[in-house]
Amino acid sequence: MSALVMLVISVPTMAVEEDWHGRPMIDEPTHLWIIATCLVAAAFLIGGAVAGHRRPSAAPEHATAAASLAVAVLLVAAILRRLWLAHEGVSVDVAGLWCLGVVVALCLSAAGSLLGRRATTDAH
Repeated sequence: MSALVMLVISVPTMAVEEDWHGRPMIDEPTHLWIIATCLVAAAFLIGGAVAGHRRPSAAPEHATAAASLAVAVLLVAAILRRLWLAHEGVSVDVAGLWCLGVVVALCLSAAGSLLGRRATTDAH
């Protein structure tokens, strides 16, 4: 359920970000890509909170597992888009940003799980 929440928010956001006027938002002269980044970050925080609410006894573990699944789906989609649709490779800079994104997504989902667990235990 947690991974589904992450993907339901992230996939449409990333699809729009990657094809904004035919190019990724980050390549545009505006800073609209920050909005997409915040939405995807919120997806991992909310997904982590769902995991924490559903499994308070193992909240960070379940949130991290769900985030790993969601990140894998997003990375495979990004690689496929670059190779088969855009016909471009993955630069070292992009790979570095992806690595940073993986770490941040895992941390946000773990933090969200603690919030979800706290909300569940406070309610009882």
